[in-house]
Amino acid sequence: MVKSKSKKILELFFDLAEKMDVRIVNAKGDFQGGLCSVNDKKHIVINTVKPIDQQINILAEGFLKLNVDGVFLAPVLREYLDNKEKRLF
Repeated sequence: MVKSKSKKILELFFDLAEKMDVRIVNAKGDFQGGLCSVNDKKHIVINTVKPIDQQINILAEGFLKLNVDGVFLAPVLREYLDNKEKRLF
């Protein structure tokens, strides 16, 4: 079974979080989510009620606020982050 591109990118973000010691918190509720810091530990909270593309956007925005320049990223993830960064700035 072939994974959709969105699911693959989501999986790559979880791998990146592990590499960078960033905790991704999956939760349900009435919130947008995003990057936060608790006791000097970085967390990105994503709302699992939202569509997968919105979850990926929250992760991208969070990782763009962190320094990912020195971290190896799969080409598809690097391209996604680069495109997202161009749209944000």
